[in-house]
Amino acid sequence: RSEYDTTLQAMAVGVAGDLRQANWVIPEALCQTRIYPNLVKSKGGPVAYIVVDSMRYEMGVELRDQLSDADELALQAAVAAIPTITPIGMAALLPGASASFSVTEDEAKLAAEVDGSKLTDLSSRLKFLTSRVPGVVDMELGKLLDATKRQIEKRIVGAPLVVIRSQDIDAFGESGSNRVARQVIDTAIGNVARAVRKLADSGIENFVICADHGHLFTSARDESMRIESPGGETIDLHRRCWVGRGGVTPQGTIRISGAELGYRSNLDFVFPAGIAVFKSGGDLAYNHGGLSLQELLVPVLMVRM
Repeated sequence: RSEYDTTLQAMAVGVAGDLRQANWVIPEALCQTRIYPNLVKSKGGPVAYIVVDSMRYEMGVELRDQLSDADELALQAAVAAIPTITPIGMAALLPGASASFSVTEDEAKLAAEVDGSKLTDLSSRLKFLTSRVPGVVDMELGKLLDATKRQIEKRIVGAPLVVIRSQDIDAFGESGSNRVARQVIDTAIGNVARAVRKLADSGIENFVICADHGHLFTSARDESMRIESPGGETIDLHRRCWVGRGGVTPQGTIRISGAELGYRSNLDFVFPAGIAVFKSGGDLAYNHGGLSLQELLVPVLMVRM
């Protein structure tokens, strides 16, 4: 194992231990579910809400540096919802999540529950968002970057909220090509900065940029770093988390009940205590879903152009 991975392992074990002692709550930190009411809705006017899938905190620092000419610029850290996977983190960023958020199941599939609605995928989240924010505009980052100023202005005119979704980091991280993934990750933040400037040029002044979760990117793991899954009634299995009922708690893992996390469900969550992964297929270098600082800590950048 490389010296880098050894350091990551020690950090991850330490963070998991501290979280356990704190009962899985960090009261002095901004909770991900508070981002929308505290920072987006409070703007009171047209705002661009840019959500970058899998953006780590230090990437937010880099983005802040690329937008240093902004009229107002502030960066803070938020703690992502657990488990740190896309369906959960994206739902935690929605309107209503601050008042009512849980992780449960819907027809044997893992689901986030916001204000009584069970959300399992992008389609259900967008339908929920539209019902809560009439007139909201949703765009993929790539389509925004390809659009002309006139096309953008026509699309966003009168919209109280413009949601921009970027999936490049997560999509290429999951691709299995570590070299390509690292190259894409290096350019992804520059593309977000370009999107901010294009929207500002089209009349948007206020921006909130955040992420659903972070990620780990390590060297390839050997067999000793792969853990058998807990078994039992499995609702969802990722390389860095297991969700279900029963089963065992393998050595080197942590089991947390839904109640301990404040969720209204009888699900259990099992995570590797360090940077190991469950045997669930897929790439072994890029991962998320667990309790490491790199997965849990996400940037929140407030910008006025």
